[in-house]
Parts: sequence; C-alpha cells; structure tokens
Amino acid sequence: MNDPTISVIIPAYNAASTIRRSIDSVLAQTRPALEIIVVDDGSPDELAEVVQAYGPNVTLVHQVNSKTAAARNCGIGIARGDFVAFLDADDYWEPQKLEQQVAVLRKHPSVDVTAGRFYSQSPGEDRVLNPLRKTHFYDRPLRLTGSKAFLVGTMLWTGTVLIRRSVLNDQPFVSGLEPAEDRDLWIRLAADHTLFLQSEPLATAVLEPNSISRANIELDCSKMLEVIVRHKGMLSYGSYLLWISFVRYRWAAIDPSPSTSLPLLFQSFVQWPLPYSGLPTMKRFGRLKRLAYLLRQATRKTKKSIGVSA
Repeated sequence: MNDPTISVIIPAYNAASTIRRSIDSVLAQTRPALEIIVVDDGSPDELAEVVQAYGPNVTLVHQVNSKTAAARNCGIGIARGDFVAFLDADDYWEPQKLEQQVAVLRKHPSVDVTAGRFYSQSPGEDRVLNPLRKTHFYDRPLRLTGSKAFLVGTMLWTGTVLIRRSVLNDQPFVSGLEPAEDRDLWIRLAADHTLFLQSEPLATAVLEPNSISRANIELDCSKMLEVIVRHKGMLSYGSYLLWISFVRYRWAAIDPSPSTSLPLLFQSFVQWPLPYSGLPTMKRFGRLKRLAYLLRQATRKTKKSIGVSA
C-alpha cells in the first residue's frame, strides 16, 4: 500500500476545555490525515461550538449520550480512510505519529494494527515516557495466539493505535464494557491479526482526574475482570488466575479505603500466591508492600476505635 488514507476518530464528552489540543495535534501531523471525525456523545458543554470553529477541517457528528464504544463505532461507520486512528479528546499526538506508522505499513504490508509507546502526563506536570518492557514484542511484525496475544492486547494504548478499517467492520467495540472496551478489542485483534508495536513514543496520555478509568477504579477494574472472563478461552488456567489476581491487586493498590482494598488484596493472594511474572508492568514486591501498608492502616484504625470506646 503506497499511500494509505487515514481517518481520525475522536469521541468526546464534556471536552470543550481540552479538545483543541487533541485536534491541533492531528492537524499538525507531518503526514496529514484524510479526515478528522469528532463524535459528540451528547455533551452538555460548549464542545460543538469549539469543534465547529475548525470549519471543514473537522467533521462533527452528534449522538445521544451512549458512551465511548458507541461513539467510536459511530465514527467507524462514516469513516472513509483505508486505516482508522483513535484519539481521546484530552490526549495528543507527536507530530510524526502518522508518518511513522505509515512507514511501518509500507515496509510490512501484512500488518493490520500498529501502535507504540507513549508518554503519560498529569495536568501541569512534565511528561513521563512509559517504560520499555517486553522488548521482544517491539519493532517487528507479530502474529500471536493464546496468552501472548492477550498480554500484547493489554499493552496497546488506544491513543497510539492505527487499524485497517476493513478489520473493524467485523470487530467493533462492545458497548457496556467501558472503560475496558478498548482493551477488549485490542485483545481480540491481537489474537486474529498481524500487529506491529513501535518502541518510539507516538502520543501523550493526559491523566485528567475526572476521566472514567481514573475517577472510578471500581468500574474500571470490574469491567476488566469481565474482559478477562470473556477471553478465558485464550488463557491457560494458570494465566487466567494470574490475570484475575493482578487486576484485583491493581484495584486494591488504588482504592484508598482499607475496608474494601484489603479484602481485594487477600483475594488476589488466594488466586495467585506466587510472585507475578510475565506481566508488562509490576513494581518489585509491590503487592507485599501494599498489604503491609493496608494492615498498618487497619491496625491503627482498630486501636483508635478501641481508644475512643474506652
């Protein structure tokens, strides 16, 4: 494919204050996109006015609030490009993002899905590049099955993904799995198609505190548990327990309340008492450190309660 065309889909809800940065990063690409489609998911703010100010450079589509999966599927349905790229309304791309990915497609025409590393950035702070782990999965075409496909699917971040549009016609996002609906799709695609992960950073994920995956850790982790169950057939029994345990640990690591996080952590140990291995990110002794912290908190709370009642 000498010159593939690319459609960019940006689902947006209450994003009037951030979407300019996202759109501007697409318009600044050294390799222009064919079109930018913003799907307004029933936003109550001034999102439409902000997007309309870009004129014909951006197509604005409205839908009744139906969440991210439906918004992305809506954009896919009207996209005209050979490939589709996704960008959330609070994130942004590196200027050479599309140029680098098109170069991969030209060199490896069998590739259906490309993605890469990315920066994370809290508002008002410097960016941090995500660590390069599992290096053997990068900078080469991948055709995977089973637990390896599941693992690599979880390593893809939506803001870096570029997908052949014909693939998405048979593999849409699943509504009701938000905010894990993207991980569900990447796992499916990793099991059925040739992927390419670039070691170069392609985009920046802005860690807005009100985003659904950060504001509601219970929802994010419970939906990820659903995704694991959906793809249980890809995993060995041991890998299945490992992933269930890991998600419960992640939930317990972020939940601030010992009364809920401690039972989650105990469940995590029951399901996988051994040290974690084979996962893309894991702090050394992180689970044991979290357990020790939660036990100290629970002990202090108990002593305080006894002291008050006395």
